[in-house]
Amino acid sequence: MKKIIFTLTLASLLSLEGCKEEGRVDILNMHAPAPEPLSEVSVTPTHGGAILKYQIPKDENLLCVKAVYEIKPGRINETKGSIYVDSLVLKGFGTANTTQVRVYTVGRNGKESTPLLVDVTPLAPIVTEVFSSFKIKAAIGGVKIHYKNEAGENLTYVLIRQNPVTKQWETLKKFYSNLKEGQLLQRGMKSKETNVGVYVTDRWGNSSDTVTQILTPVYEKEIPKPFAHREIAGDNWIPGAPNFGIENLWDGRWDIDAQFIYATAKNIPLPQSFTIDLKHLVEITRVVEHQRPKYAYLDTSVKEFELFGTAVEMPNGDTNHPDWIKLGRFSSYQPSGMTGNPTPEDFQYGNVEGESFEFLDENGDPKPTPPIRYLRWRTYETWNGATEMGEVLIAELDIYGKIVGEEIDDEED
Repeated sequence: MKKIIFTLTLASLLSLEGCKEEGRVDILNMHAPAPEPLSEVSVTPTHGGAILKYQIPKDENLLCVKAVYEIKPGRINETKGSIYVDSLVLKGFGTANTTQVRVYTVGRNGKESTPLLVDVTPLAPIVTEVFSSFKIKAAIGGVKIHYKNEAGENLTYVLIRQNPVTKQWETLKKFYSNLKEGQLLQRGMKSKETNVGVYVTDRWGNSSDTVTQILTPVYEKEIPKPFAHREIAGDNWIPGAPNFGIENLWDGRWDIDAQFIYATAKNIPLPQSFTIDLKHLVEITRVVEHQRPKYAYLDTSVKEFELFGTAVEMPNGDTNHPDWIKLGRFSSYQPSGMTGNPTPEDFQYGNVEGESFEFLDENGDPKPTPPIRYLRWRTYETWNGATEMGEVLIAELDIYGKIVGEEIDDEED
């Protein structure tokens, strides 16, 4: 009996499978004619493209609508839309010239209708729009370029400079981004008059003009370690465990989780502060904080803090006292903007590269601090939202600036 049931069941399955195969063959009719062409298309120009809107023909054989167009001499682009949408988005035009677009209806059997010819006049290409937004400024140790990409298109920004010896232009760095507004920052440049430029390209091979500017980056160097801890009345630096001491802030290690880090006890009230002896009088340009590995922009990593400085050997413990200069209040910023869900790029910046906090004037231009020897850090909030009590955790601090009285070594490359 069991064998009979098995045989019947297998036969039934084979029968069903055969129907399924037969059904798939019947759907595709190679003898069906090509669908009727579109009768009318409305055109809405966009930057570097257009939106074509139309009415979907009633044809059971219709698979899609296709547009074929030349985005630049010799470069043909093709865009398709299914039967469930009533528009096509054209992109990639390298000019604002009028271009003839061929629009087809395509059957399930691959047959195409006669084309409907549509004239499209795009707005200025996206690369042209972005080019007009470029603003170049001298930055701390390099150059900073502000841009707007309102279309949110994936673009490549190419930073170039003129070699001071050969006078040839050479690429410094390429940046890839689809942010609608942002800044490109290149450091590690000499504090010498330099001719720099930037242009932008898109994924279709279109390129903008190049904007150039002669500027002089603001000098800085990394202040040598080790620093030292300076005990000041009112500070709260007690570690949460013996191996989490404050000296870990300048040990050069930030790359192993739960080791080589500074972490205070979890029952210390906020704000919490500590003071570092830089061992030199320094005009500070920026402070770089490396957050905890695996926990950048999470947990008890620092979110908001203030910095104070003084050159007074025995300063008053109260930061409101004239002995102290308030250098600024800073907020940690997650590059992706995805609060609570850091990306690999966030970790790369927050932990590996370190988040950079610059000293700038009201116009956003570099403004190094007055000469100070003691740097005081005061944490107000951590990334877990704590503002009244809790642990404060930092993996490493790097200090950049100019040591007062030290000769600047900034020869040409």
